[in-house]
Amino acid sequence: MLTDVKCPDCGSHDFFHNRGKGELICRQCSIVLDESMVDFGRDTRFFEDENDGASNSRTGAPFDPLVVDNLGTSIGNASDISKLTGRNRALFQRIKKRQHWTATSFEQNLKTAFNQLKLMSGALSLPPSVEKEAAVLYRRCVERGLTKRSAIEHLVIASLFLASKLQGFPRAMKEFAAAAKIDMTILGKNYKLIMRELNVKISPTNPLDYVTKFATALKLSPKVQTKAVKYIEQMEKMGLTSGLSPLSVAASTLYISAQLEKEKRTQREFAEISGVTETTLRNRCKDLVRALKVKVK
Repeated sequence: MLTDVKCPDCGSHDFFHNRGKGELICRQCSIVLDESMVDFGRDTRFFEDENDGASNSRTGAPFDPLVVDNLGTSIGNASDISKLTGRNRALFQRIKKRQHWTATSFEQNLKTAFNQLKLMSGALSLPPSVEKEAAVLYRRCVERGLTKRSAIEHLVIASLFLASKLQGFPRAMKEFAAAAKIDMTILGKNYKLIMRELNVKISPTNPLDYVTKFATALKLSPKVQTKAVKYIEQMEKMGLTSGLSPLSVAASTLYISAQLEKEKRTQREFAEISGVTETTLRNRCKDLVRALKVKVK
């Protein structure tokens, strides 16, 4: 399994895996290649009355990407320390300060980034699965040294945007840029940087992913949604969605469907919800009506 791994110091392929500490050690020069290896072997169980139970016990919480080190002990937050008496409060404040001093730059970077990640995720109402995926992506960014090429907050929001796509919760880039208060161009550059450096590949966003979201925001009936889905599927079979923004396709099909079902909504409402311009919406509607031969006033 480790035949392709070579020691960077002596070039040896002979390693020892210390399962107790999770370390990978070279037998020739004793250099530690990895100190956080996870044992994916079979778990052992024991009962209280067994003599050898202690030797087979395994403890510890599962890995959480949102926890900086997963093993460190936190001294406490400001609200906990404020409840102590004057002397103890000063003591624990000094201990907490020294703990901060001993933290590595990697840990300090993650603490700062994860605080921003939680704020942005909450502002966008994203589920915990997206937040954890974004934390994994950002950790890989730090390990690759991407924080030297881009600001922390830019990489955080780009990781969150990419994680939402990977987890099947697509949102418009405009929403993420607004949450982070940065320009869409900056978000786009960092998004492409992460995909390129981490070799992340995602499938193109489907217009069907936005139909329910837009219809719910505009309070459209299920009949309108069903008709819009039908039109999108017809356009995909005809190859008409290639090269078009999924946001504009979803908005235009919903607009046409709403008109046919006599659920009147203005073009401005659809444009604001989808994040596309009214001109783009009108052009997509014209193309849709012409291609699918739909009769709309």
